[in-house]
Amino acid sequence: MAWAQEMKSLVSDIKTSTRGRLQFVKNNQQDTADLLSRFDKELKDMAQDLKNFLDKSEKDRMSDFHKMMEDIHARIRAIQARVKDLAKDTHGLMAQFKKELKEMAADLKDFLAKSEQSRMADFKATMKDIQSRVEGIQKHVADLLGDYAEERKEAHANWGVLRKGERAIAEAKVEEPEKVVRKAKKHKAK
Repeated sequence: MAWAQEMKSLVSDIKTSTRGRLQFVKNNQQDTADLLSRFDKELKDMAQDLKNFLDKSEKDRMSDFHKMMEDIHARIRAIQARVKDLAKDTHGLMAQFKKELKEMAADLKDFLAKSEQSRMADFKATMKDIQSRVEGIQKHVADLLGDYAEERKEAHANWGVLRKGERAIAEAKVEEPEKVVRKAKKHKAK
């Protein structure tokens, strides 16, 4: 019976603990629901505050944006006006340059036409001077070559004389011993 009593006591403890657990779960559910509703309310309040802030500051932001855009458009208009002025100035300068170049070309053409004769005269005088110098150099070279040819002929003649003299000396040396022997014989005979 002790088992029956223990079983009864165990079932009674289970029922009691189940009631406590169920009550704990119900309390947790209620706390969670309260917490969720409080978070939901806070999120709605925060969203409303943000919406109010954005609604109030939208005018300021839009005003700042419009001012910034007006400033940008004003700068663009100023740049466009400056570009138009530069284009006009550029076209004017190009026309002026073109006119001045035509005038310079005409002046240069006239100058070259007028100075052609004087340039040709200067060229001819310079060429005449150069040709006379070349002729002088050619004459000097011809004189030097003539002098060289004469000196060569003289040297050749002198060499010929020297060779004849050498032959004579060589022949004299060969004849000399014979003369010495003849003279010696003559001396003995006396």
